Amino acid sequence: MKELQNNALNGNFLCGVVEGFYGRPWTADQRKLLFKRMNKFGLNTYLYAPKDDAKHRAFWRDLYSVEEAENLTSLITAAESCGITFIYALSPGLDLTFSSSKEVSCLKRKLQQVATFGCKAFSLLFDDIEPEMNEADKEVFQSFAHAQVSVTNETFQHLNQPVFLFCPTEYCASRAVPNVKDSGYLNTIGAKLLPGVQILWTGPKVVSKKISIQSIQDISKVLHRSPVLWDNYHANDYDQKRIFLGPYDGRSTQLIPQLGGVLSNPNCEYEANFIALHTLAQWSQSKPIESSKDTVAENDSITSDIRLETEIDDDDDVDAVSPVPGAYQPKLALNVAIRDWMEEFYRQRTADNRTVSLHKIVPPCPGVPSASQITTCMSVTPTTTSTTVGAKTLIVPPISAITNQIVGDMPANFDSYIQPSMSNQPVNSLLGPPCADADIDSIESDTDSKEPMECVPTTDNEDIKTDNEYFKEEKDTDSDQMQIDTDDADKLSEASVGNSGIKSEDRLTHEDIQLLVDLFYLPFEHGSKGIHLLQEFYWLKTNANIVTENRKNQEQSNEKISEWFSRATAFENTVKDVGRMADRLFKIPNRALLYDLHPYLWDMRGILSLLNSFVKWLGIGAVPAISVCYFTRRYTWCSKEHKSAFMSGDQEPWMFRGGLTAEFQRMLPIDGAHDLFTNTPPEKPSPKVYTIRPYLPVDESAVYNVCRQTCDDGFDGTEVFPNHPELMGDRLIGGILTTSPEYSFIVEDGEGICGYALAALDAKTCLKKIDVAWIPAMCIKYPKPDKTLALTPAEEIMMSFYKESNESIPVSLYTEYPSLLKMDILPERIDDAMVAKRLLACVLSALKSNGSSGVHCELQTGDQHMINFFSRLGLFALPSHDTVIVGRKI
Repeated sequence: MKELQNNALNGNFLCGVVEGFYGRPWTADQRKLLFKRMNKFGLNTYLYAPKDDAKHRAFWRDLYSVEEAENLTSLITAAESCGITFIYALSPGLDLTFSSSKEVSCLKRKLQQVATFGCKAFSLLFDDIEPEMNEADKEVFQSFAHAQVSVTNETFQHLNQPVFLFCPTEYCASRAVPNVKDSGYLNTIGAKLLPGVQILWTGPKVVSKKISIQSIQDISKVLHRSPVLWDNYHANDYDQKRIFLGPYDGRSTQLIPQLGGVLSNPNCEYEANFIALHTLAQWSQSKPIESSKDTVAENDSITSDIRLETEIDDDDDVDAVSPVPGAYQPKLALNVAIRDWMEEFYRQRTADNRTVSLHKIVPPCPGVPSASQITTCMSVTPTTTSTTVGAKTLIVPPISAITNQIVGDMPANFDSYIQPSMSNQPVNSLLGPPCADADIDSIESDTDSKEPMECVPTTDNEDIKTDNEYFKEEKDTDSDQMQIDTDDADKLSEASVGNSGIKSEDRLTHEDIQLLVDLFYLPFEHGSKGIHLLQEFYWLKTNANIVTENRKNQEQSNEKISEWFSRATAFENTVKDVGRMADRLFKIPNRALLYDLHPYLWDMRGILSLLNSFVKWLGIGAVPAISVCYFTRRYTWCSKEHKSAFMSGDQEPWMFRGGLTAEFQRMLPIDGAHDLFTNTPPEKPSPKVYTIRPYLPVDESAVYNVCRQTCDDGFDGTEVFPNHPELMGDRLIGGILTTSPEYSFIVEDGEGICGYALAALDAKTCLKKIDVAWIPAMCIKYPKPDKTLALTPAEEIMMSFYKESNESIPVSLYTEYPSLLKMDILPERIDDAMVAKRLLACVLSALKSNGSSGVHCELQTGDQHMINFFSRLGLFALPSHDTVIVGRKI
């Protein structure tokens, strides 16, 4: 990137990064790389405030040890050497007694200790705490605001009035009681806080889609000073299935003279923040010119819809407005950032000993309340169930009901949308595990001595753990620390980047990165390619009856059927583009970047593969017109109410959990199947790809082979029937393949077919067809054994064809679980647990499209392995007499 000049910043305008998210803090190596990157971009401020760093919040009273002090000093020195103001923040509000002189002295002593490390700027944060004082404080202070002001002013003066930031408890307009103008809390803060203390503010919401000039002017009047924006626009700690790679947007550059600064609180994943910070830097150094975009009303959903449709047809990736010289244009800024980011993919950085951050649903995360009231630390507010589009009010179905089908039920005691810690316990980011290859000296140009922060602290009673033991323990507790090779990125020459040994066809292109960004765009907006995929899938699904009618009536208009298959092919090609981009990403030398992006891209690639499999099934022509009517009634992205509610910014983004992957999931016809989409990515990124598609007649022998290798309670039964390799396939799956192939799917890897899921829409009808057509054919193929005693296993199976069928489905079971399922996979070939879930999701989607309400599968009593296998897929034992029947509702 061309060097951006600091003199473009507005005087003392603070612009940079606040590490203020919940979850695993960044490592010291990452922070030092961040300082260099910020210096290159022209950013000037870093606020140290990791919520889950132990001595920042939970144990704020504790002074730093010698090792911690050395490491923090090293960070402050590294920031200073890069021209970055290092602001040290403390969050004492969880349990501080404001009226206690001992407590206040403890607070001042802690900050004074950090001042001795060379720190010249400080901050006190009182966000995300209960607003009630304890009894001792109530006797001394008139209000909570007075208590906070007293402690802050005293601390500010004690430190000789340095650069000082204060975060109020009412830190956004939505938390101001009753509103910004009339808030007693904010008015007290503004009137009583010393003028030299700057105040942090997040805008209209915790995560604000747009921040208007008027709103900043309003809060400035109340606070008697220009606020410093703590911008959560790219924060993703509230939703572990979303990451934001889009440009800085929704803030006019005319805000710059109205603000004391902007600090971005970005993605938890350090390597994912290049575009967020690059475009913030471009924004901060642009001329404060009003563009036509800035004149759009802050919550104008109609304009958002029009803009959305326009972007879909926008192939140039530039802003729709006419360019104004010196004006900030998000899409143009994004293009510049992508160009520079591409070089980072080919920096040589490792991720030694690191596993992918587990992609779990960890409630309670700020998300969807299960009750009809949201109880916050500030007030009791009814959930939003409507949104305004122009003069029209649209009724929105309860968000909780919709979102919970994606993420599961929230805990019964969930009563707050304040962001909680996503880790089990606070961690200490100033003391980390040893880094095998990290070359700290290459960053700091210091001596050859080992950086103290790379040593794991031990006690006399604690054995020193090896690297493998440490990271195994860290993986088990889901608090693993990232390890990276910290080669000086600035000194990495273009030649060394180009000589990475990667073929030109395997290198990421600008279009690949643009596609990646579009899939993980912004909290209130999906990228144009993502929206295109949503709309195309919706069209293919709701017009699938064209294929069915064409199959029945060959005189159907060729134009309609050609359009359907042409768009289906285009959809598949886009999905292939995503796969190709993911394959190229796997080969990049910057493994740290790969590990940060992999969980999200792995999830996205899986759901898109699932949708593509469903489209291929739709192409078979098994969807009646009545099912299409059902598709159109579902509440999805293509429902205007849902799209308007999402894009308006009236609700916090955690009300729409899951991002684009969840939108894709909602497009499928299966309800209540969120368990099939909860996932944990493989610990190590793998290039292995699994493809799920509808069964074809040419697959029969390969499917039979899988059946033979899994017929013994999920294990290989080849040696049991050496002379009759097709026997078990004929007995277990041949009938359903012959009578009901249209609901059958297979999964294949690079070696071929390695699993299948076969289903019949109506179990009774299928069994009758098997009795009439299949069994007689098998009696011809396998002559009846001459003996009745001492039969071999093969002869026992053959004899079963000659026994009178007594297979009957209980009425109660058939009513609730009318469809029949047969499913097997080769465990030695499939090491990704999500493959089986996606395979089942394909089958269930096909069955649901034709009205099925549930599936069942018959097993033998001794098939404990398969019983466990199906239980992990949500199929549980149903009442039966002689056999084990498992089933699940759809």
